[in-house]
This record gives sequence, structure tokens and C-alpha cells, in this order.
Amino acid sequence: MVSFAQRVFDGKKHWREWTVPAADAILRAEEALQYKCGEDVYVSQQTFNRWRNVADLSALGACYVDLDYHTRARWQYRDPEAVAAAVIDTLENGGERPLPLPSYILATGRGLVCVWLTELLPFRVLPRWSAVQRHLAEALKGFGADKRALDAARVFRLVGSTNSRAEWHSRTVRLVWWKGSPVAPDRHEFGNLADDVLPFTQAELRSLQAARATRDAADNGTRRRTSQQLSGATYWSTVFQDLQRLRHHRDPERGALPAGQRDAWLFVAANALAWTDCVAVTEAEIRTLAAQAAGWSDPETKARMSAVLKRASMAVEGKTIEFRGREVDPRYRMKAQTIVEWLQIEPDEMRGAGLRVLIDEDRRRERGAERQADRRRSQGAKDRDELKATRLELGQKCLYLSAKDGMTRADLAHHFGVSTGQISKAMREARASSR
Repeated sequence: MVSFAQRVFDGKKHWREWTVPAADAILRAEEALQYKCGEDVYVSQQTFNRWRNVADLSALGACYVDLDYHTRARWQYRDPEAVAAAVIDTLENGGERPLPLPSYILATGRGLVCVWLTELLPFRVLPRWSAVQRHLAEALKGFGADKRALDAARVFRLVGSTNSRAEWHSRTVRLVWWKGSPVAPDRHEFGNLADDVLPFTQAELRSLQAARATRDAADNGTRRRTSQQLSGATYWSTVFQDLQRLRHHRDPERGALPAGQRDAWLFVAANALAWTDCVAVTEAEIRTLAAQAAGWSDPETKARMSAVLKRASMAVEGKTIEFRGREVDPRYRMKAQTIVEWLQIEPDEMRGAGLRVLIDEDRRRERGAERQADRRRSQGAKDRDELKATRLELGQKCLYLSAKDGMTRADLAHHFGVSTGQISKAMREARASSR
């Protein structure tokens, strides 16, 4: 789903929002411009399963930075085209290394929106996507980059709509710069975009992890381990996906949690969001999730989730807590096995819901075997049944040639181009099958 929204003024500010299937988004956008007067119309930058919130995210397809340049004395009276040109120059020449250029830049009436289009990305990429967002905003902070507008559920003004708060001559939202074609601007491959923007590339992170593992082994595990800092957010994004799958597996129609399961599920889910989303908007996301999954009101959610929200707020402020003699991030850490026990996840649910992290050791071994089999098949290897059938056919041919022409194992091995051991095994299985 794609989400549209519109500000409606009737003495008070009202916000009207509606969702449409992604396939109909262009048609619905045209209708919003034509039949809803096109004033103050917004559209989501990502797609969602049902509702516009990070908890219901379906796919990421763009990075973006909202530039409120009218708040900066240097830029507030400049034309948007001039500011866009300065943004491009800053990305190319303003740092230690050039940064990727946007796919396009919109003038929104009182600011700019820079958008880097990418391929569609799954929820598990959210932590790395959020890191790219923060670094792009930091690079453009001189233009009034809004760090409150970096979350995945953000909406921006629709091209062709009008901004009722802008000066008359700049009310229409329009393209002022693009890379490639204005109809189909260039897309970035997200992996390359992230490697160009973030301090460490994926290859460098893997190298760092390997180096730390080597040092830990040399120090017999006494050296402080930091790899969790690199992988923790990814772990929690996968946990959150598992939680959503479990919820919809238990109630396929509504995804509602029955009484007795709500507190534990929402505590874990809220904590996962605190690790994976832009933490500054975590409270709003948790409120939405609690309303969907448990029917809780905002005050009830705030009261029940106060511990998670407090620690998320501490993380935003850069505060730490002491744990086992060292300062750590205040957000809760939970092992997968602990979550499995809390939520009483049964083996059948692990398989039926397709869980990846919230599984027991038996299911973990099964998944390992499945991955190995898939890898072998992708490399052209045959599965066991197919190998056995091929071996049985070989054995039957060997028995026939041995009886007919008196060929020895060595002769047969040379004839079929395999080892004598394979010939012996094939003939033994063929004899057994004929009994």
C-alpha cells in the first residue's frame, strides 16, 4: 500500500489520510491533484502492508533528506534552483570524499526534498538504511536538514500539489534537479549507496569482524567483544519480522493478540523497534502497533510500555547504563531463547510462520540443513533421492555388464569414469533392491 494525506483547513488543522494499492498509486495521485484541489497533498516514500508506520513496513525504495533551507539566513531568500545547485556542489566537494548525488530534488514551497531512489529493500535492511539517512542529513545540515524527518514512515508533498503556507510564486511543488530522466530518474543500488555514504563499507565491516574474532580467539575471550554493536540492530530487525509473522500466524484474519499474550509480545516488539527504527519516533510507532495488535489506547500503551520508552529516550540522549562493570546502551537486550520462552512459541509455529531467529535448537539445525541443501542445489548438486536413483541405475548397468561380458570392478570404473568404490556401492544397492 501507498499512503496519501492532505491537510484540511476548516478553522482547525485537520489531517486526512488514505491508503491505496501500490499498483494504483499514479492514478490515485492524479485524482488527488484533480479532485482534491491539489492543496497540501502528501505521499509516502515507502510501501506498507496496511498502515503507514514502520511496524507495518512492506518495502523500502528510497532514501531522502528534507531541507528546511528557509530557516538558514544564508539560503532563505535564494531561488530553489540555486539552493539545489549548492546542495549538489556540497555532496560532490564538501567532504573528505564525494557523496552520491540524489535521483531528484523537489522544491516544496519553503524547502527542498532530496531523494535517492533504490531497488526495493526488505524490512531487515532498516538499520543500515537508517544509518544512511543519518549520514546524508549530517552532510547537508548546513541547508537545514530536518533530522526529525528521517524515519521510514515519512510523507512528503506530492509533485504538482500546492503548499498553502508558501509565497504565491513558489506554491507549486516541482522538480528542480534530477539525474537521468525527469520521467524515470536514475536509481542507486543500495549496497553501493551505503558503502559510499557510511564510514565503513560492508567488506570493511566483515574484515573488522574477522579481525575481532581472531583477537578474541588469541585472548581466550578475555578481550571486550564489540561485534554485537555492529550486528545488534540487524538482529532486532529480524526479531521484529519474526514477531509480526507470529502475530499473523496466530490470527491470520486480523493479526490481533489474545488476552494473556499482549504484554509480553508488545514489550519485545517495542524493544525491537527501539533498536531498529529512528529512535526519536519510536513512541509514535509503538502506540500505533499497540492499537493494531492489542487495541490499547495511547495512555494505556504509554503506561504499559514506559520502561521501554524511557530507555529508548535515554538512547536518543546518548546516555548509558552500567552492566557487569561497563557502560552499555540502555535499551534492553534479550536472547532469542528467552523470547521463545516468554511467548511460548511452539515448534509447529516456528515452521508454519517461517520464523528465522525465534526458533529452538532443533529448528535451527533443520534450517541449517535446508540452507545447505538449497546451496548445493543452486550449485548444481542433486538431492539425496536423485543421487540414490542415479546410483541405482548405475548399479543395475554394472550388474548386467558384469554378468554379460565378465567386466571387473576396475573395467566398470574405467568404462563409466568413476571410482571402484562408487561401482561397489552402486552394485551393492542394486542387488539389495532386486531382492
